[in-house]
Order: sequence, then C-alpha cells, then structure tokens
Amino acid sequence: MRLALWNEPAAAFFSAGLADVTAPPDVLRGSRSQCEQWLREGRVDVALLPSFSVLRQTDTFEVYPGVAFSSWKYPFARLVLREGLQRPVQSVTFGSAHAQEAFLARIILREHYKSEPTLLPRPVEDPQALLAIGADAVLLMGSEVPVLDVEGMTMDLGEEWYELVNYPMVWGLFAVRKEEAELAVFQKMRQAVRAAEERRADWLHHTPEHLHSFYLEDLRLRLDDLATAGLTQFREYLFYYGVTADVPDTPFCALPEDEDEEPEPLC
Repeated sequence: MRLALWNEPAAAFFSAGLADVTAPPDVLRGSRSQCEQWLREGRVDVALLPSFSVLRQTDTFEVYPGVAFSSWKYPFARLVLREGLQRPVQSVTFGSAHAQEAFLARIILREHYKSEPTLLPRPVEDPQALLAIGADAVLLMGSEVPVLDVEGMTMDLGEEWYELVNYPMVWGLFAVRKEEAELAVFQKMRQAVRAAEERRADWLHHTPEHLHSFYLEDLRLRLDDLATAGLTQFREYLFYYGVTADVPDTPFCALPEDEDEEPEPLC
C-alpha cells in the first residue's frame, strides 16, 4: 500500500497511527497538488485530497467512507482583515495552491459578514510575501501561521465555518482513482485512524504547547455523522456559489461488506 499525505503539521497527526498498522504503508509526503498528481499517475494507492478537489472531480476520484480529515478549528488557516470589519471586504489575496480555503473565506465573508470579495490568487505560499501584497484581506496558510504576528483582525477559518454551519469542516478526503478501491486498504486506513486517536496524548510531546488543545479537542479523523453533515453543507455551497452544476454527491467507493466495521461515534 502506498499513501500520499500533505506535508502539513495537522496531516502528520494521521501518520502517528501508521506504525501500528499491519504491514504499514509506504508514505509519500508532498504538497496538495503533488498528492493529487501522484494519485493520478498511479504512484500511490490512496491520497489525502482537499474536499474541494474531490467534489469537483467526482468522475475521476472516489473516497473511502468512515475516514476523513476534519476539525472544529484550524489554526493553520487564518484570514487577516487589514481594517477589521469596519467596511465590507473587497478582495482576498491567497496562495493559488489553497483554492479550497479561499472558497471557504468567500462563503464566510458573504454569509456572516455581508461582504462580496474578489478572490485574488497569487503564485506565492510564504505568508510574509502574501502580506506584502495589497488587498483588504489576506489568507495565510502554513505551520508558522498560528504564531505569526500580523496587524489587523484575524479569523480562524475552521472556527468561522463551525459558527456558520455548526459542524466541523472536512478539509480532506482519502481518495482513490475511480474503481480502484480495495477493502484491505480501507481496513488499514481505519486501523491507522484508531491508532492515531489512541496516541493523541503522546502526540502532544511532538507539538508546541499552543497547539495542544487543537490536537486534543479539535482535530478529527473519522467521517462520522457530524463530519458528514459538515461535508453536506460544503457540497451545497459548491452548488449555491456556482462552482458545480448541481449539488455533487460524495463519491464513496463500493466495497464488500466489512464484518469488522464498527459504528462511528458522534464525537
């Protein structure tokens, strides 16, 4: 089994459980676009992909049920409003690799704060470089974002999404190429999720103190009823905002019945 994971701090938490998987997978870590490319090329069997990407390409990808990458808050994705909410936000600058989070910012600014910003993608990922570009708001992504000192009002996109829909944001789904899902791979994925969750307290030894509450309370790896409800809301917004022609179905793969499968908890 070959698995592609984002080279981002929160995604690394999932890898904490891989050591306990029978015949652990080979893991490739890269950018989100690299993970998608590796899956397309068949270099990996399963890849973590943004929900935004999967739901716009349901003829290409399928996803495993029961596992996902979601959270109630997300300190690695912050929207900086240079002048706060004193006036409507006209534009949002963001790194072009993070279209999902830019779309999320658009939803939040419109639905919660009555702004209709123009999204301005830039081929830049460094938060400091993005801050140097003129715009009403700047979307910052990355490991340094939680401790970055910036001027203006900042919003945690995960927390803002929760306040809007009352469900966690599903940032990523574990995808395979169409009709290439395997029950054995799915079983390993669930095994890794369980092991990672059991290691939450141990994981804190590898993280700075200001992120402890995020890893203990906010980060989630199961596509349970709450995460599914959040994903449903996201699917509906894709249609309402004209990103997709209709409300896309979540392209779950067809698997033989797994006799060992347990009901997913609601928390």
